[in-house]
Amino acid sequence: MNRGFTLIELLVVIAILAILVGAALPFVQSYVLESRISKAKSDLEEISRALATYEMREKTYNASDIYQLDGRYLSKAPQDPWGRPYVVATSSGIVYSCGPDRLALSPDDIVQPYLPPLALAQVKWADSNHTGQVDAQNTPDTVLFYFSRVVSATARLNKDPTNADKDFSLTGTNTLNKAFDWKSLVAFGEGRAFKVNLATGVLDAFTPGSDTFTVNTENQIWDSSQFPSPCLASQDVLIQPQ
Repeated sequence: MNRGFTLIELLVVIAILAILVGAALPFVQSYVLESRISKAKSDLEEISRALATYEMREKTYNASDIYQLDGRYLSKAPQDPWGRPYVVATSSGIVYSCGPDRLALSPDDIVQPYLPPLALAQVKWADSNHTGQVDAQNTPDTVLFYFSRVVSATARLNKDPTNADKDFSLTGTNTLNKAFDWKSLVAFGEGRAFKVNLATGVLDAFTPGSDTFTVNTENQIWDSSQFPSPCLASQDVLIQPQ
């Protein structure tokens, strides 16, 4: 005679299975989350390379999504593992996923830069009047500032906007003083290169090839419209002849 399971035995088996599933579930959930994060990071690395290639070959990328890359620089524009599109923050030079909470600009965002950190990459003196020396006679000489990425005209160097133009200066060994504060630079618009004419009365001699410009930033660049806010570190940059 075959003997079946009693109700109590079935309940005991079910209870044991429930305990095992309950114990294993956090590990499974953690594994799934880590897999999704790894997939997002892998996607973002591929997208960042595509964005960098796009900017090198074509022009500045201005879209907030990645669909302009589809077919040319990406075989297919993917969505992140949580079903949301990847976001390009062009002003900050990053591409990111909104992460598990699917909310933009939140702590669990997964971020990948596609542009280098904001820095003053080069300073060049242009002998516009062909006198062979730094001067402002007739056609004034110019100083060219090249940044590693686009600098926004709306960026501020201080969280106090009333003092935004007073905490940044470019000074050389023999100083060009306040002719080159942040406000003077961004008055020329936004971009990666800025040209400033030397003017009589503000110029002290400097020697291209040996003197340096020093970026003095007591506070970091602050722009509430950008995520994350870019920072421009204090640094010394050699003045080179063009």
